[in-house]
Amino acid sequence: MQYRWSLIGGLLLTAATALPVTAETLVSDSGLTHIYGYQFTHYPGDIIEYTTEVNGRRYLGTINVTTVGNSLVRGWFSDRDQGGNLGCTGEVSIQFVGNNRYISVWHVGGTASPYVACPQAGTTARLNMSAYP
Repeated sequence: MQYRWSLIGGLLLTAATALPVTAETLVSDSGLTHIYGYQFTHYPGDIIEYTTEVNGRRYLGTINVTTVGNSLVRGWFSDRDQGGNLGCTGEVSIQFVGNNRYISVWHVGGTASPYVACPQAGTTARLNMSAYP
């Protein structure tokens, strides 16, 4: 039994040492989405800023971290376009998949305000991303 614990502990230690510890910027393969200050030491309640461009409109937003564990960060996001009349809310998960690569999945729920429209409501986007220091 002690051998199993050592083997599992060693595997966990090896996996943990492969994870980046400094803040990075995640950039989607298309170059249209940037997540700033991303790191594995986030805690529930942390706020992560991001920008994205959809249909030629640039959105500024934040992710409120709700869950962290096993190379995965989940949270609620909210954004607004630079004109201020479009914006969306929803849930996002960011998964480290190895070799400086991440996958983020955005479930767009709708809008937080009756005065703001969300053209992407009800959609899901899966973005392949890379990390840059």
